[in-house]
Amino acid sequence: MRIGWLIGTAVLLSCGPPWGPPPDPNELMKADRAFAEATAARGAEGWAESFAENGRMYDERGFVDGRAAIREAIAPTFADSTTRLRWEPDTAIVAASGDLAYTLGHWECIGRGAGGDSLLGRGN
Repeated sequence: MRIGWLIGTAVLLSCGPPWGPPPDPNELMKADRAFAEATAARGAEGWAESFAENGRMYDERGFVDGRAAIREAIAPTFADSTTRLRWEPDTAIVAASGDLAYTLGHWECIGRGAGGDSLLGRGN
């Protein structure tokens, strides 16, 4: 499933250039959780708003540049209201140079059906 690398790409690319001191790993975890909450609440719009206006996301076709194009590219992922994506960061890593930081965690894709929720996929 492509969701795992989409999340990693989104979080990594949303960090932006280093201004000032290196990011606090706890703040990265907090930002990733806020990103997950925004995406759960608003789907593609919540996903896209976490990118800079000139942000970049990688998908199976290559790079997608700009918030509007990212919103359009990710919309089909969130179009099916019977499925939902959730993730949780487990750790945050900050390079010694302070110019690169990312989170690692786990994700699940849940399907909602007449018989209840079912796990469609999971990963790290």
